[in-house]
Amino acid sequence: MITEDKVISIVSAALEVDKNSININTKSSDILEWDSLGHLAILSKISEEIGDQYNESQELAASTSIKEILDCLNRCSNAFVKN
Repeated sequence: MITEDKVISIVSAALEVDKNSININTKSSDILEWDSLGHLAILSKISEEIGDQYNESQELAASTSIKEILDCLNRCSNAFVKN
């Protein structure tokens, strides 16, 4: 299971913003750096930190909040374990 803290750490590192400025309710519209290039940086950091099995996830690519990313990663993790 991927934790909220892990996702917040990944997003803050990818966007180069203070970890304390992000929480579970943070959306892409809340952070100036979370534009299209920022989103690619987040996806790249997820691949680097957690694994590239998420690269094909359309849901992850469309996620626009910390909560959506966390939920998607955990759903995908469960699917990978079952297969």
